[in-house]
Amino acid sequence: MLHAKIRREIILKIKEKRELAGLADSVVENNLDDFLRKNRISLAALSEKEKKIIVKEVRSTLRLLAGRFRKSAKNKNHTIDFENINELLRTHSSTAERLNFYPKFKEKLLEMKPASILDLGCGLNPIALSLKGVVYYASDINIKDLSIISAYFKKHRIKGKTFVLDLQKIDSPLPNADVTLLLKLLDVIDPKHTLSENILNKIPSKRVIVSFSTRKLSGRKMNFPRRYWFEKLLSKLYYHYYTIETDNEIFYFITKP
Repeated sequence: MLHAKIRREIILKIKEKRELAGLADSVVENNLDDFLRKNRISLAALSEKEKKIIVKEVRSTLRLLAGRFRKSAKNKNHTIDFENINELLRTHSSTAERLNFYPKFKEKLLEMKPASILDLGCGLNPIALSLKGVVYYASDINIKDLSIISAYFKKHRIKGKTFVLDLQKIDSPLPNADVTLLLKLLDVIDPKHTLSENILNKIPSKRVIVSFSTRKLSGRKMNFPRRYWFEKLLSKLYYHYYTIETDNEIFYFITKP
């Protein structure tokens, strides 16, 4: 009982930072448990100083997962009410960079004629990419973004579902969709390239679209934007693919055998 109280106290402390406040408790708890296990730390008899260190370190990890693409923390529900979609999308750096490409991306999706789309680590993509008559499964670790998407689906009568999913720990079957999107995430959640094969194997879709940034964190263009480690993985799995490159992003359009 005491351990549960300390765990809850640490989770709430971690989420005091505005950029982490929207994260699902389960995601924060998973990262806290990973940190405790890797460092062989017991919650029993922790000093206040040790708690502060734990909070700082777990926050650092979570910022990489959740904060990298955030540009603004202002109230976005107001934007939805007035249907100023571009303003809403600009609150995420990834969706802001993708604004000019979304129309072409939507055309590519329409060419695939999907009855359903699964968007893993969706951010605000569903606002730009959802289609009437197409079921859109949107997953993320940020419950505030998911609530915005749910409201958008309801307002615009989109057949959609939202759910929390930490891609580092997929412990239940994913929805069986015609197309799955995994945009600008693998570099963040799998920097050592140890999780991507398992993630791809767990995606039931025959068609998958994966993207990576073509710019460094400084904003400068990468000299070699293609991810050869990923292409090698796709060859190993006998997946066919082609690429489309924009100014900020490289997309892998993948077909499973």
